[in-house]
Amino acid sequence: MQMNLPDIRNWIQDHLGSDIKVVEQAGRKRTNEYDGVLVEVFPAVFIVDLDSSDQPAHASFTYTKILTKDIQVTFM
Repeated sequence: MQMNLPDIRNWIQDHLGSDIKVVEQAGRKRTNEYDGVLVEVFPAVFIVDLDSSDQPAHASFTYTKILTKDIQVTFM
């Protein structure tokens, strides 16, 4: 089933406070992985508080990136 932006936004909103893993496409056969907690949800973006000390404390992602499959989101 293909999800649209409101469906994606509601799905993310339902998991506020949950552990999350985001895998981002970073170019040719490269990916960046982010593990953390979904801490904030806004109309256009969601914020993840990252667990790793070698990365910035927070990262933001757009719902459009989920729709276009630039990122993959998994809730733990």
